[in-house]
Amino acid sequence: MKSLMPRISVDVWSDYVCPWCWIAKKRFEKGLEEFEYSKQVDVRHHSYRIASDHPPIPFRSALYQKFGGEHGAELMMNQIESTGKSEGLIYNFDTMLFGDTREAHTLAAAAREAGLGTQMSEKLFSAATTEGRSIFDRDVLIALAIEAGMTESQAESALENPVFRDSVDDDEAKARAIGASGVPLFVINNKYAISGAQPAANFLSALRQVWEETKDESMFMEGMVCGIDGCK
Repeated sequence: MKSLMPRISVDVWSDYVCPWCWIAKKRFEKGLEEFEYSKQVDVRHHSYRIASDHPPIPFRSALYQKFGGEHGAELMMNQIESTGKSEGLIYNFDTMLFGDTREAHTLAAAAREAGLGTQMSEKLFSAATTEGRSIFDRDVLIALAIEAGMTESQAESALENPVFRDSVDDDEAKARAIGASGVPLFVINNKYAISGAQPAANFLSALRQVWEETKDESMFMEGMVCGIDGCK
């Protein structure tokens, strides 16, 4: 007789032009790696655009507009740069862009279906944040998809596929339905929300807490049963 192992779901909403999202992704992955039952965790990534319908502009300019000047914006960028560096990430604000990332999310959705979601996500974050490659340029997006393991034809057709394009709106609707107003956002077992680039230890603690609760709720013991093929 043995106990069935429970599973934990983690739904993640993020955007590739959100500077905190890449940091949060790395920290979550560290926490998950330390979690004793990481193989029992199902992670689902979702689209969220923080600049819907916004044409691409330099990220620095967007931040200046948000803060109404340079001082607050520069303080924020210094904080992001320092935090990113502690996670091994490089933020090049001089080349970063800000805008509507629908096509990047569309391609990421196609990559996830092809089993290449992790590779595509990293390519998009690195291109947008570190490498100064515009994820608003279709040629760049297709090149990134190829680097992630997709074929050129797969990438081109994905960008025109209404199913993948509409999935962006569907993901955002799900986020709004649970009261989300920004990213990064992590929702564990459809119950517990973690917002922002929390330390890896916070993610680990949350996973352990949810595991204990889920384990207690899932005390189904597998023993001798009978079915159409007989008893065992």
